[in-house]
Amino acid sequence: MKLALTKAQEQALHLLRLEALRRKIELEEAKEAYEKAAAIEEAVAQHVIDNNEYYADCPDIPELHGNRIADEFDTCFMNQEIFMNDYLPKVKAAFMELYGIDNPYNFVYSSPMRERKLKAERSYKMIAVEFLKICGSPEVAQLEESIKTYMHPDMEKRLYKLIDDFINGKVA
Repeated sequence: MKLALTKAQEQALHLLRLEALRRKIELEEAKEAYEKAAAIEEAVAQHVIDNNEYYADCPDIPELHGNRIADEFDTCFMNQEIFMNDYLPKVKAAFMELYGIDNPYNFVYSSPMRERKLKAERSYKMIAVEFLKICGSPEVAQLEESIKTYMHPDMEKRLYKLIDDFINGKVA
C-alpha cells in the first residue's frame, strides 16, 4: 500500500525503517539470550531434581503429599527448609558444575534476560507508533497505551506484521 507522502515524511520513514531493522536485530538477540538462559536454568534445576530425592510436603493436598518431585515446577511443594538448605545450594553448585556460572544468590538466572527481551519487544512495537505518527494516523495514542499496558495476542501479531511489512517496503 503506497501512501501520498511529503518529502519530509519519506525521509522520516526511511530513517525509521533503518531504526526498525536495528530494533529487530536487537529483539532477535534478546529472544535468543532469554531462551538460552531459560534452558540453562531449567536444565540445572532438572539435574538437581534427577540426582536427588525430594518429596512433596503438602498435607493439605493428600494426592501430592509424599510424592517424589519430578520437575522444577513442583519444587513449590517441597518443604521450605529442605528447599532453602538443600535444594538451592545444590542448584548453585550445579550452575557452576554444568555451565561454569557463578550464581551466588540463587537468583533466577533468566530474569535479566527476560527483562531485556520485554524491553526489546516494547521498543520494537514502538516502531509502529512512530510509523503511524509520521503517517498522521489518529490511533497512535491508543496503540501506544496498549504497548505500555496490555496488548491482545491477535493485535500483537497484526502489529508485528505491520512492522515487518514496513521494513520490507510493503507499506509506505
